[in-house]
Amino acid sequence: MHKKLRRILEELTEISGVRFALFEPPGEYVAGTAKEGAVAKEQLLRAFEQPALEQRLDGFTVFPVRVGGDILLLAAEGAEASLLVPGRMAANELQLFFSTVKKDIDKNAFVAALLAGEIPAGELYKLAGRVKLKDAPRVVYLFELSQPLADTNTLRMLGSIFADGKQDVLFLQDETHLALVKAYEKGVTAERAKNDALSAVDTMLSELMFKVRVGYSTPKETLPELIDARSEAALALRIAGLFQEPREVAAYARLGIARLIYELPWELCELFLQEIFGKELPDQKIDEEMKLTIRRFFENSLNISETARQLYLHRNTLVYRLERLEKLIGLDIRRFDDAMTFRIAMMVLAHYRDLEKEKAAAGSGSAGE
Repeated sequence: MHKKLRRILEELTEISGVRFALFEPPGEYVAGTAKEGAVAKEQLLRAFEQPALEQRLDGFTVFPVRVGGDILLLAAEGAEASLLVPGRMAANELQLFFSTVKKDIDKNAFVAALLAGEIPAGELYKLAGRVKLKDAPRVVYLFELSQPLADTNTLRMLGSIFADGKQDVLFLQDETHLALVKAYEKGVTAERAKNDALSAVDTMLSELMFKVRVGYSTPKETLPELIDARSEAALALRIAGLFQEPREVAAYARLGIARLIYELPWELCELFLQEIFGKELPDQKIDEEMKLTIRRFFENSLNISETARQLYLHRNTLVYRLERLEKLIGLDIRRFDDAMTFRIAMMVLAHYRDLEKEKAAAGSGSAGE
């Protein structure tokens, strides 16, 4: 820690031409580019009696650096008039370092371990007290990035935007997945969580210049419940990409029937699909043009005229297409019952294909052993 602080102060000295020394109560030298004994211990003791103020000592101006509930003092050497800007800049830089590294790494590590279920129940609140986290309504957001995020400065910037409260945590799970645990006031609504998720996606797109998807949980009142919240957010992210066109934002509370279908075993999926479609499944028959037609038809609540307008088709052309689909799959999706059957069957089919991939991967893994 002291080596890192010294490097930061050396860089600040190179930029500003000002020499600095950092002290902690009651006047112990931590690091700096000014000599260790440059400020008299007696003066530092008096300065720590009013640590929140900028003060002038013999040849130095002292600036407060807040670290959680504590305050350190940064002494800048030189004439008072020339030190205000570089001194305040250096104090702010050190404050940012402590808040994101010294304090938040411990907090982030605790929450990461909590979400992974690695903290014993008997130790949870004791450890939470050490990092000053307490029970509060929280939502877990899991972000899936379209490309790796390896820049710690970018992560720090995102943390300042999204984890701006003392009870918030943002950390990198791996290069392409971020976890945000956001604390709210009592009575947080689903609409508030959705708006925050949408805002985060828009902000990341504008700041990072690449796409982001997010799954988020229902609000949880206590720290132990965050384990379930993480599972909910992960499931929302996975199901939204599996059963639907990949959505930017997916809420666990809005998964509906998709959560039930996701629990179906492979054998039951196969039996159901054969009952509906026979041996040849529809994903082997339907081309991309037909898939787009079906998607728009459902988005428009089975409204033929509106769907034809959006697809730039004559109404009769669309009707012909839907009749051709009926011959392929045996269902007339212009009828509500058949449309519902087809919609559910296609979700089951997506799950079935996913399970097939898992079985194939497990088989290849066993063969390689």
